[in-house]
Amino acid sequence: MKTRKAFKGIIFVLLLAFSVTTVAQEKKKASKLTLIVKDANNKPIPGASVLFDNKKYPRTTNSKGIFKIKLKALPKEISIFSALHGIKKVKYLGQKKILIKISPNKIGTDIVASNQREFAAGAIQYRNIYDYLRGKVSGVRITTDNVISIRGDQNREPLYILNGSPVGKTSFGDIVPSTIKSITVLKGPESAIYGIRGMNGVIMVRTML
Repeated sequence: MKTRKAFKGIIFVLLLAFSVTTVAQEKKKASKLTLIVKDANNKPIPGASVLFDNKKYPRTTNSKGIFKIKLKALPKEISIFSALHGIKKVKYLGQKKILIKISPNKIGTDIVASNQREFAAGAIQYRNIYDYLRGKVSGVRITTDNVISIRGDQNREPLYILNGSPVGKTSFGDIVPSTIKSITVLKGPESAIYGIRGMNGVIMVRTML
C-alpha cells in the first residue's frame, strides 16, 4: 500500500511539474509587442499597415500611430507601410516596444522622382506617362500598346495608385507627366501590402496637384 501511495505521489508531482512547464512555455511563446510609428517630424502615422515576415495583418496603426499585438511566433522582420510616408523594415531583436520612424521617399524597390524645375525643362519630350516610364524603372515593361507588366506577364497589369487611391488604367493614362512628383514601383514582397490586388505589382504616382 505504501508503495502504491508513493507511486501515485510521484505521478502527481510529475503531472504538476509538466503542467507548470507547459503553461510557462505557452506564456513564453505568446509575446506582447507594441509598435509606435512616426514620421521624420516625430508625428504619429495613423492607418499604417504592419507586416511580420511579409505577412500583412488586417489591423493598422491607430490615431496615435500605435499598433499592439500578441504574437505566438516571434518574427524575424517587421515592415511598416504608409501610402503617404513610405515603407520601413526593421529586424526584430526581441523588444517589447519598438519605435519605428519612416523617412519620406523610402517606398518600394524602384523610385523615379523629379521636381518641378526639372520637369519645366524637359517635360515636353514626354507625350504621356507611358513614355515617361519607358526605360526609367528596371523590371517594368511597356508594350507599344501601352500595356504595363512588372513580372513579365503582359496579360496581368499591376495595380495603379494615384495620390493614395486606386485608379483604373484610363485615369492612370491621363496623368500629365509635368505634374508628376514621384513614381514608385512595388514588386515582390513589397506589393503584398495590397493583398491580392497587388499580386502583379503596384505602381504608385504622386502628383504636385
